[in-house]
Amino acid sequence: MNGPLETNDMMVVTISVPTRDATQLAVRIEEDIVRVDGPHGFRHDVPLPAGADADRLHAGLFNDVLELRAPRANGAPSAPSRIVTVSPLT
Repeated sequence: MNGPLETNDMMVVTISVPTRDATQLAVRIEEDIVRVDGPHGFRHDVPLPAGADADRLHAGLFNDVLELRAPRANGAPSAPSRIVTVSPLT
């Protein structure tokens, strides 16, 4: 995993995962943690960067790298619990 890349309006985290198939990954947000589950017992927890808008977190997969992108929040941070759809990136 690389550390978060932060710009003025976006935060990006990349994680190496053991698959190239987005349907084999489950990504969910639990309060301030992004939990990634995958094949072969893979599990990786990523702290949601401070100031990230969890409601607009996007997960994309290219080859075996999962990219999590979240814009900066424009107000009070939320603490949601939700599932994030992983999309193949081209």
